Amino acid sequence: MSKERTENEGPPLVEVEGMWFFKTFETNRPMKEQIDYIRGLDLRDDDVLICAFAKSGTHWTWEVVSMLMAGKVEYRKQAKETVMLEAVELEGVESLPSPRVLNTHLPVNMLPRQVKDKKGRIIFVYRNPKDIVVSFYFHVSQAPGCSTLTLQEVEETFSTERPPFGTFFKYMKEWDAFIKENPDLPIFKASYEDMKEDPVGSVRELSEFLGVNAPPELCAAIADACGFQKLKHAAEKMKEISPHFSRPDNPPVKLFRRGEVGDWKNHLTVAQSERLEAAINEQLDGCDFNFRYTL
Repeated sequence: MSKERTENEGPPLVEVEGMWFFKTFETNRPMKEQIDYIRGLDLRDDDVLICAFAKSGTHWTWEVVSMLMAGKVEYRKQAKETVMLEAVELEGVESLPSPRVLNTHLPVNMLPRQVKDKKGRIIFVYRNPKDIVVSFYFHVSQAPGCSTLTLQEVEETFSTERPPFGTFFKYMKEWDAFIKENPDLPIFKASYEDMKEDPVGSVRELSEFLGVNAPPELCAAIADACGFQKLKHAAEKMKEISPHFSRPDNPPVKLFRRGEVGDWKNHLTVAQSERLEAAINEQLDGCDFNFRYTL
């Protein structure tokens, strides 16, 4: 079952199995049907699926992986959203040539069932929740119906797990359990902060995981090309606008803001930070995530 929120109730959203999606994500089918289609999607042995909660570094990782798979430093003209499972017409994804570098913010239980058959490789990216909250606020406040949204409201929904945005802890706990329950699956767990601290080393590790074994000079060149400012410039000046952001009801938004570790200190109050910290300690106790709040 799915249900909707109207513009008068806040942002136009649709709920599917406890997850809330912006209605502007819907393409040629309702979101409930989209999720069902995704679950039945055929994966290929050379697919790469990048999974992350929103605002955790998906664009960055996707560009790095795309360059590694292509074996050259060249920005993709297409936007990441053109291969974001929940936001595209999946028939187009099915017709893409191999190797496909796909991405999603979906929880584990909405992924293609074939991930358990060791089809393709999964890269799971995670980021410290305090920076996610701040980045998420600045991103979502650009969306239709969200112009009056406050950072306080976003932080409270995260900390108390209230809809529509309070799904972070559930998402992370399910991913932690999935990774532990499937030790034989090809999953690479990447920390946003570790990637920021050592971009060249992170590119090299991704290269080894993907089996492309890129030479050191290519890893260094990719890390440089995917530095925040260069990637932001490429996204704003070189890439085609995603169909997702070319609709009258969903104008383009700024996807890159600062990308810094510890920016939360410039925006969260002490009380907000402490409330988040308490929720993190309570909800994610026992999970294997090394959150780093500064570098």
